[in-house]
Amino acid sequence: MQIDKRKIPGSVMLFSVVCFIQASSLLTAFLAGVTFQDSWFAILIGTIAGLPMIWIYNMLISRFPGKNLLEILSEVFGKVLGKIFGVMYIWFFLTLTSLNTIDMGNFVKLTIMEETPRLILMVLCIVVGAWAIRYGIGVVSRYSFLFSMISFIILVIGIFLVWNQMDFKNFLPMFTLPVKEYIQGTNIILTIPFGELVVFLMIIPNVNIPPQKISKMFFIGYLLGGIHILVVMARDIAVLGNTIAMFSLPSLVTLRLVHLGEALSRMEILFAVVLIMLMFFKITFLYYVTVITIAQFFNLKEYKPLILSIGALILSYGLTLYVSPVKHTLSGQEITPIFWILFEFLLPLVTLVTAAIRKRPKTGKV
Repeated sequence: MQIDKRKIPGSVMLFSVVCFIQASSLLTAFLAGVTFQDSWFAILIGTIAGLPMIWIYNMLISRFPGKNLLEILSEVFGKVLGKIFGVMYIWFFLTLTSLNTIDMGNFVKLTIMEETPRLILMVLCIVVGAWAIRYGIGVVSRYSFLFSMISFIILVIGIFLVWNQMDFKNFLPMFTLPVKEYIQGTNIILTIPFGELVVFLMIIPNVNIPPQKISKMFFIGYLLGGIHILVVMARDIAVLGNTIAMFSLPSLVTLRLVHLGEALSRMEILFAVVLIMLMFFKITFLYYVTVITIAQFFNLKEYKPLILSIGALILSYGLTLYVSPVKHTLSGQEITPIFWILFEFLLPLVTLVTAAIRKRPKTGKV
């Protein structure tokens, strides 16, 4: 059952995937605290390791054309087990939305509006997001191309402006860490943000192109987003070296070093503004997915009455998750990447295998 009947072009989905990944530039601090100057390598390996996961998502899209994740789970596992998995994914989507809302509140308070309470910033984000969600997936994803292009442009400009600050010796020594550190770092980038793309399985019926082209757009968006994160990390390492782990916002520190006269100082403000745009896009998208998932789970014909109540739930739940940013960072390094594997890789894989064994859908083609 499709709650939102609106459609979006395949290109909008592509740049929504790119924008979604770009919004996680803030979370590179989780990785830098584990793999230091070798973080670029962890991102590279994580991007390659994520290809089988993207393949699983694309196979589900191709095998169940026009169906979203909840419908796939129900058809493959039956109503009871499908509902259980559905509840698990509702919790997963709700948690992702709350965590990202907390991240945005902390980031804006730290960089731009130091005197403003974090709760006010989070409420404003949810209220504006609720307005967009009211008008459906078309409005939620409309500015993904613009946000992505601005982010790419700022990245290129930033590289040129810090070129004189870069020292490629900062990448040395390479590959001296214990193997378990590389595994942990790879798992961090694989689950945060690449694995979070599982949320796009909820909007597949809204994409106005054939399933084969959806898979292509999904794959291209994934690669572009992965390249962006890799370049951001390589730039920050070239400037900061192994001190990158000392900073909670490495990219902000990198651009703060730009000083080419008064006109080209304080470049970190541009980075902050762009990242706020990207994070707002990601939060709104996750918020939208959470709302339509809950509406579909309870077989509602309309999702709009849920928007504000779920927004309030996102805020209240988010405020109870972590007592401090330090706890949040530790969880992002040690707990979340392991737990998220269940939702992002294992359950989709089990679903695909079970569908093949049970020959579901009966009239579907692989």
